[in-house]
Amino acid sequence: MNIVLPPFDNICIGEGPICFDALVDGVLVNCVLTEPALCAAAAVDHVISRREAFALGQPAIKEVVARRAGESSIGPVVITQAEFSM
Repeated sequence: MNIVLPPFDNICIGEGPICFDALVDGVLVNCVLTEPALCAAAAVDHVISRREAFALGQPAIKEVVARRAGESSIGPVVITQAEFSM
């Protein structure tokens, strides 16, 4: 499965969940990443920026998007912390 996440500069990382579109085998998949999921994906034990955490967690985020993309063809893929404890 080929997954492309958007460039970091194109992701709006403000308050609340991080919303982005991933390209999964040529199909756009809307994704929502919760704050606890971002922390779990980045797997760091110190304070860093959300943008830096997204960059560090990108491999783990891609794995979750790959797993969940086939499950939901309607609506966004909501990524929670539970996805990273599997």
